[in-house]
Amino acid sequence: MSLGHAIIAGDAPVDLLLYPSQSEAGPAASVRDPQTLHTYRYRHGATLLAKFLCAAADEHKHRIHERWLDGSESDTLEEPARSVIELDLHSATTPDSLSLKLKRKQQLDAERRWHCPRLGTLPSSNDDVKFLILQDAEGYFSNEEEAVDFFRKYRPGFLIYHMAFPLCSGKIWEIVRRGPYVQDGKQDPENVIVVVSADDLRAEGIELSYGLSWEKTCEDFVEQLGSVGKLVTLATCAHLIVLFGCDGVIYHRGLQAAPPILFFDPRSTEGEFYRQNLGSFPGTAEAFIAGFVTKFLQTGKLEDGIDAGLCAARRLASVGLIKSLNGVPEYPLPETMHDLCHDKNLIQASVPSDTISSSSNPNWSLMDCNANEPAEVARQIVINGTLSTANRIPLAQFGRLILYDRREIESFRTLFNFVQEYSAVPQTKPLNIALFGPRGSGRSFAAMRVARTALRIPRFRELRYDLFQFTGLDDLTSAFRSIRDCTLEGLCPIVYFAGFDTKSSVSPLGWLPHLLAPMIAGKFLDHGQKRPIGSAIFFFGATTFENYENFQRSAIGNDGDITMAEEFLGCLHGHINMLGPDCAGGDDRLYPVRRAVILRALLEDREPNLKAGDGISIDKDVLDGLLLVPTYRQGIRSLKSILSISRLNGCNHFERAALPPQGQLDLHVDYPAFMKYMTGRILPESIREVLAEKLHEIYQAQKLEMATTDKERDEIKSQQWNRLGEEFRESSRAHADDIPRKLRLISCFLSETQESRSPVEAFSDDERELLAEHEHDRWNAERLQKQWHMGERAPANRKSPLLIPWSDVERKWQDVDRAMVASYPRILPDTHKIYRTEMVTSK
Repeated sequence: MSLGHAIIAGDAPVDLLLYPSQSEAGPAASVRDPQTLHTYRYRHGATLLAKFLCAAADEHKHRIHERWLDGSESDTLEEPARSVIELDLHSATTPDSLSLKLKRKQQLDAERRWHCPRLGTLPSSNDDVKFLILQDAEGYFSNEEEAVDFFRKYRPGFLIYHMAFPLCSGKIWEIVRRGPYVQDGKQDPENVIVVVSADDLRAEGIELSYGLSWEKTCEDFVEQLGSVGKLVTLATCAHLIVLFGCDGVIYHRGLQAAPPILFFDPRSTEGEFYRQNLGSFPGTAEAFIAGFVTKFLQTGKLEDGIDAGLCAARRLASVGLIKSLNGVPEYPLPETMHDLCHDKNLIQASVPSDTISSSSNPNWSLMDCNANEPAEVARQIVINGTLSTANRIPLAQFGRLILYDRREIESFRTLFNFVQEYSAVPQTKPLNIALFGPRGSGRSFAAMRVARTALRIPRFRELRYDLFQFTGLDDLTSAFRSIRDCTLEGLCPIVYFAGFDTKSSVSPLGWLPHLLAPMIAGKFLDHGQKRPIGSAIFFFGATTFENYENFQRSAIGNDGDITMAEEFLGCLHGHINMLGPDCAGGDDRLYPVRRAVILRALLEDREPNLKAGDGISIDKDVLDGLLLVPTYRQGIRSLKSILSISRLNGCNHFERAALPPQGQLDLHVDYPAFMKYMTGRILPESIREVLAEKLHEIYQAQKLEMATTDKERDEIKSQQWNRLGEEFRESSRAHADDIPRKLRLISCFLSETQESRSPVEAFSDDERELLAEHEHDRWNAERLQKQWHMGERAPANRKSPLLIPWSDVERKWQDVDRAMVASYPRILPDTHKIYRTEMVTSK
């Protein structure tokens, strides 16, 4: 029995495919020899979409209606081609196994004509039609009246409109945007689903950045979707699905005014999947719609459909066209549509549209909003591996360089794009990029790594020059000669100049006057002769200024030095502010994650025995200290130094005793601050005192319930917070300090209030029991370290009968700990809440 009917109609253009065959000389010869190109006419658009759906119909018992009124084989041969698609040989292992990818596509001028199934093949009852799928044809059809008449005859459950540029134009859109027809000739706008590509939105003037970060993509989408007035019907339609290649989708619900949902691959950004596979490939949008419809018919959940649609599109983009039995190119229909399960590389995240619209947090991140607490993510990276969170948290990887902070991701993806564009065509002048950041931020390593990854040419050489060490112009001239030698050898030099912003002994204007000529003209002066440098990538690392903005402000003035700085800025193609491993300000919550990637690599290099499988064995207190202390005195160099002088040789576990003594640690980090974070005292002072006092009140309330005499009650009541001795106040503060650490035991964290999350209102019985036992253990350790002893209760003599294991504690005293830990969610101030550390996933 059929689970539902889907009717496909609309544009079905004929394209002329040019494809090579595999010759006896092998794949490379086939591609080079123009005599081996063959031609084949193929219908795309609605016809291809129907073929994908038919490939899945038998498996899922769906009825697909696709026998075209004007779409027979003879029509295909006679109809003018809409475009010429030249294919290239991708892989061929045997004469019967051929895979083709897109080489180039050229549009031709041909009529846009509406196609629909023959009347006799359509379902007899409108009640059976689940989907009416319409393929747009650049805003118009030559036979639009036929299209309108056809649309009015059917009352589908959902209307899917695959829109093409120009958007929101044509008579058919004016009709269908109001929704499918229902009873009494009315239309239902709630059941309209529009699928459009991000590139078509850009073509209409909507400014969507390309391939920087998913956060930036979401920001641009929220801020810019309504910027083009003629697209108001698109922005306000019930269901808008925007395709960002095969890497992501934004699902926008304009009628509901609900936050958009992002479906994305956290390890890539827009265009990355195409680059890693066969490039932009014709038919991926049709494969997406087919996968979407197939899964939506199964589950009735639109989100499931989007997930399956991305799965189908990614399969097609990774396989390409294949050689059919009769030797012509064919789409891999069964391979694309079979068993459309969830792609484990894709996740969902709610887009914080209110935060974006209000600009209340310009540095928001998907990790911060939808994943774990950053500190917990950092711990997982160090303990379980740099890529242990790669299928759940957005990142950028350039070889060994891995970035999690969106600000660095955007900066270095911009650099990546610069280098790719620069290396795509022959150059005679260098690409000039300035790098800023605090000491020890890893600028040179990061820049070199990104450039190596982005270069389109395989041959390059890295050169590094420290201008501090240059004593005269001869040193700089010698450096330029070495750079020129590289270009003469056919290599692309990647050059890092450290200290461009420092004074020099050769000029009162520093090194800037002698760097400008090579930057501007691509030539350097060598004993009176101007010599060309050729293609090169120049990185200029600042040492005096930590960011571009400070350097730019310093360049505004009248003396020669300042004017030269302005000239230097005018020669730059771009700049990057490197954040580094230290806290970059009060709102920088991601510094532990940036540091974690570095720490993991340094631990692996320092002592291989610390690694067991993918894990690193390290004491949790040591890890917290290394990760959470805000600043190292010399950045990464200080972190390296601490590890180098720690007693780790041959060790398989990094314990507290392995750390260097206080005097040595203080060379590289503020020792009191380091100990504070190592012992878990990370609560802001503003709430630490509040929590300590309220915990004492809970403790008093529990003791009052246990009291049996008036004397005991009076004694308890007299121990108010303002009358309490400092030692006992400090004990309550220590309990408050330990709350964040205990919450990690039950996969929770304490944070400033986050509107996008649901706070924990109460703990489960098992969670409460675990927290209570650990609180008693903490209390034992605290008392023992302060020289308390076992004995009858005598606080003045530092004696307590409760210095015993949890299992030996009386039930009534266990209940005291249970009550205190259970109070955590309700004693917090309104500014802070407890949240689950569940990673966002799509299932």
